[in-house]
Amino acid sequence: MVMRISGLSSGFDTEGTVTKLMQAQRVPYDKLGQKKQTAEWQRDALRDINLKMTEFRNTKLFNFKQESTFNAKTVSITGNLDAVSAKGTASATNTNLKIEVVKLAVAASERSAEKITTPEFDPTKPLASQSENLTKGTLSSGTVTFKINGTQIQFDSSKESLNDVIAKINKDTNVTAFYDSVENKIAFMANNSGKTNGSSGKEANIVFEGALLKTVFQVGGSSPDVDSGIDAEVKINGLTTSRTSNTFTVNGIEVTLKKEGGVAATISTKSDADKIMESVKTFINDYNDVLKTLNDKSTETKNTDYLPLTTEQKEALSEKQIESWESKAKAGLLRNDPILASMTRTLRSSMTAIVDSGSDKYNSLASIGISTGQYYENGKMYIDETKLREAIEANPDAVKAIFTGDATDDSPSKAGVGERLYTQLNSGLTDLTKKAGLANISYDDSQLSKRIYDIDSEMTIKLKRLSTIEDNYYKQFTAMETALNKLNSQGENLLSQLGTS
Repeated sequence: MVMRISGLSSGFDTEGTVTKLMQAQRVPYDKLGQKKQTAEWQRDALRDINLKMTEFRNTKLFNFKQESTFNAKTVSITGNLDAVSAKGTASATNTNLKIEVVKLAVAASERSAEKITTPEFDPTKPLASQSENLTKGTLSSGTVTFKINGTQIQFDSSKESLNDVIAKINKDTNVTAFYDSVENKIAFMANNSGKTNGSSGKEANIVFEGALLKTVFQVGGSSPDVDSGIDAEVKINGLTTSRTSNTFTVNGIEVTLKKEGGVAATISTKSDADKIMESVKTFINDYNDVLKTLNDKSTETKNTDYLPLTTEQKEALSEKQIESWESKAKAGLLRNDPILASMTRTLRSSMTAIVDSGSDKYNSLASIGISTGQYYENGKMYIDETKLREAIEANPDAVKAIFTGDATDDSPSKAGVGERLYTQLNSGLTDLTKKAGLANISYDDSQLSKRIYDIDSEMTIKLKRLSTIEDNYYKQFTAMETALNKLNSQGENLLSQLGTS
């Protein structure tokens, strides 16, 4: 530690002089600090772009390029509107179905043949304790097992009540049980309609096994109160067929039978042009947004008069002034960045490529009404909605292929716009990560992070040198003060001697 002596003897402003001398010495160090700050801003800006492009690829583009986006269908019913209802699914195809409902499917059900409990029976208490309130059979304490449609249920009659047993039936089997305390009976209904009962899943009636069910609950006997399950009978385009359920799917159309008899209903489907167009318009807006980001950042004018502020410069400014200055200093930091320029070119080429869609007429975005604007708009896409709607209605499969087609080794030209964009974005994002790393990571092995680290290391060395230079300045001025102090002392002694002679 160098002892720093102010100009007590000389009256010299040592501190001020050293500060001014060090300002000149700090210029190279401050320039390094500005280079570091610039590199950090560039890294952060590229990471922001990386984040935005990743979000576009993983959510908006990924969802859009799914075939289901272009399989939206409108469903219409003519004829007997009361007989059926219908809705399209993601796998629906354009189709016409003539549906005649001959018979509706019915779920099997069964009730106790006679009253099984007395009015005093409490369904919340352990079954064994209620044995005397059972009208049919007895129930001792211990483990009881039975089966419904092949599924075994086990309970402890000394601990579990009728409500507990019913809860297990409803949870573990394909049957719903219900106890009515007014009629003192228990009822069962299959969860699925038609002949779907028994361990085989093909029986018309619910299959009960076990003394509790047959003796105590009075179901599954020789003359129970039973409704058998019935399969639906329907004519589809003249073909008589059956289904276990009143709701089933044909050609991707979910059909629900509602009423027997009467005239047939005709179900027709076609591509939902409105819904598909909305999806396309949303996608084009999202694409234009990311393209604008790339264009804006790679062509932004750099403010050469605004360099990053040094620490001393910041001390002389308010926070608002600093914010305004840095906003100008950050402008144009990515101008002509080769990665951004490359991404812009490849994305634009993906949007204008010819796709082997199976149609000579509709094989590119331009052919379905989606094209670029003026040259100065840098690839911004516009939609001719009339032309797009015509293409969707005329050849929806070709439109789907243009956006979602998959390339093969033999036919790379079948790659749709979605796949091409996805591939190009993957390549660009890899390059961005190599150059700037990922957000929320303070240091990585990216090019800019390494550059920042190198500059920081060089600044550490220079800071040590600056400290040495400052100490040397103070040593020199301290030596001068010491010499002046000694000279003053000698002068005072000489004057003192002259005064006494």
